[in-house]
Amino acid sequence: MRSSVDALGVERIRKTTLVVDDMVCRHCKDMVTRLVTSINGVSRVNVNVPDRTVNVTYDSEKTDAYVIKMTLLEAGYKL
Repeated sequence: MRSSVDALGVERIRKTTLVVDDMVCRHCKDMVTRLVTSINGVSRVNVNVPDRTVNVTYDSEKTDAYVIKMTLLEAGYKL
């Protein structure tokens, strides 16, 4: 198992929560889940439709919150 700490001892695993204003149905949940899990470095996605939140766990050496946000914005979602 690979360590989640880089050579300098910095934790690489990060979490972010996004609010997707127009995520209102199961189809949206499935699409957002597919989009975010397709990003290299994302290890976990938890979508809550009633709260309109997306909780993402990712490896900061492979991606970042900006890439995740831009993926959803480019797909037409409003954050």
